[in-house]
Amino acid sequence: QKFPTPQVQKVMPNDSFYFSIVRDPSTLGESSFSSFRAAAPAFRASPNLDAFLAHPTLFYRPGIRGNHYARNLQWFDFGLPEDPKNPEEIREALENLERVFPLVLLAENFDESLVLLREALCWPEDSVDTFAHNSRNSGGVTPAQARRLRVWNHLDWELYSHLNRSFWKRAEAFGIPRLRREVSRLRE
Repeated sequence: QKFPTPQVQKVMPNDSFYFSIVRDPSTLGESSFSSFRAAAPAFRASPNLDAFLAHPTLFYRPGIRGNHYARNLQWFDFGLPEDPKNPEEIREALENLERVFPLVLLAENFDESLVLLREALCWPEDSVDTFAHNSRNSGGVTPAQARRLRVWNHLDWELYSHLNRSFWKRAEAFGIPRLRREVSRLRE
């Protein structure tokens, strides 16, 4: 189903500004394994993340309730085509997504994202603040795990890579030196 859905359109003005946030599938995948272990049968059946990544198809079955947490979670959350057949279909889905969400924030560049969001919403500089909340220290993923998570979550990787490029084009149009200055002030 395309966003905005008819239900959303009924309550939102036609000129609404939709934005969202994405995260690198390697860190999201590790976090999902930890956070949704009880909800996703694929994760529950695996003894640990390394075992899951070594042979994810041993544990993962599409269509089983809760397994949407185990593969391409962001693609699912955006309501993109469930099983795109070719690169053209993926590209088209991402272009359509960008028409609805003119700005998609990057979790890994959250402060920069807030500055660009503030600018897009025409808010004054002092209207945005940031502080760390509800974060966990997982120790991170190894480079090998990151590669495997990106391959396993290939649609999320396509999504993230596409939106990352768009984000940095927007940042360049804003001005990288200006962005750095505003991020520095935000962090102060």
